[in-house]
Amino acid sequence: MNVGSIIPAELGDAALAYAALGVKVFRVRRNKTPYANCARCDKQSSLYVKHRPEECRCGVPTCHGFWAATTDASLIRKWWTEEPDANIGAPCKQNGWAVIDIDPRNGGDKSFRALEVRVGVLPGTVMQLTGGGGLHMPYLSPGYDLPGEPFPGIDFKHNGYILLAPSVHASGGRYRWAGDGLFRTPATPWPDTLLPRKERRPVPAQRPAPRHRFPSVANSAQRPGGGKLWTVDDLVQQVMDSHEGGRNRSFYFAACRAHELAAQGLIDLRDAEDGLLSAAGAVGLTDSEARASFDSAATRPSDKGWVA
Repeated sequence: MNVGSIIPAELGDAALAYAALGVKVFRVRRNKTPYANCARCDKQSSLYVKHRPEECRCGVPTCHGFWAATTDASLIRKWWTEEPDANIGAPCKQNGWAVIDIDPRNGGDKSFRALEVRVGVLPGTVMQLTGGGGLHMPYLSPGYDLPGEPFPGIDFKHNGYILLAPSVHASGGRYRWAGDGLFRTPATPWPDTLLPRKERRPVPAQRPAPRHRFPSVANSAQRPGGGKLWTVDDLVQQVMDSHEGGRNRSFYFAACRAHELAAQGLIDLRDAEDGLLSAAGAVGLTDSEARASFDSAATRPSDKGWVA
C-alpha cells in the first residue's frame, strides 16, 4: 500500500525528497525558461554543433532543461543552493508518467466533463492542484506517443514536464498534492480509452450487452460502404475523431445520421443529442453552434450517400 510521503515546504528540500523517492527532477525558473544554455546549443554561436539533447557534451548540467533531470542528491543540492527559489520540474516520460493537465481558464473543466461523458469516468489516480486553479492527473506511461492538446484546455503531457509541489505558479499560488497533501508515486495505468485507437488493448471476449439494439431493417442506416449499423457511440466517435478543420462538417454529418436513425426508430434521439453535443464541446465547438447545427440537421433531406 502506498501510504504517501511528506514533501518539505522548502523547494530545495522538496527536490531532494522527490529524488530520494526515485523521481528525477531539475530546476526551473519562475517563468519556466531553462537556467542555462551552452554555446554548443546556440544556433547563433560559432561553436554550435547539431546534436540531440541527451548527447550534449558541454558540461553544463542544466543546458537542456528536463534532459538534465536527475536523482543525484549532490547535484540537486548544488542546484538549489545556487538558486533556492527555483521551481521543481519533473520530466514525464523519463519518470514513466503520462499526465492529464486540466486548465479551467481555457475551458479544460468543460472539456473534461465532456470527455468523461464520452469514455466513462477515468480511473482514479494521484492528483496535484497547480496553484492556478488547474489539475494534474499523473498515470503510468502507456509506452505510446500521445497528442499534446487533444481538447480545449486539456494537455496530455508525456514528452514534456510538469512542476511539482511546492513549486510556485505564475499567479503566486503553490502547487500541492490533493487530499491529505502527501505525495504518492503514480501507479495507475494510462486509461485505455485515451490511447490512440490503433494502440488500444483488445476488448475482452465477454462484453456487456450493447445499450442500443437494432432490428433488421432492409433500408437501415449503415456505415459508408456497408457494414454494421451506425450506433450512437459510432456517431459520437465520428465527432471525437474529427480534425480541427473538419469539426463542423463531422458534427453535421453525425447529426444528420442521428435524425435519420431516430426517424426509423433505430436509436433514441435524446441519447444521440446528449452524446453529440458533449462531443462537440470536447472538440472545441461552442454550445450555440453545435445546437444550431444539430437542429438544422433535422430539416435536411435524407442523403443515402453518407460520405463523412
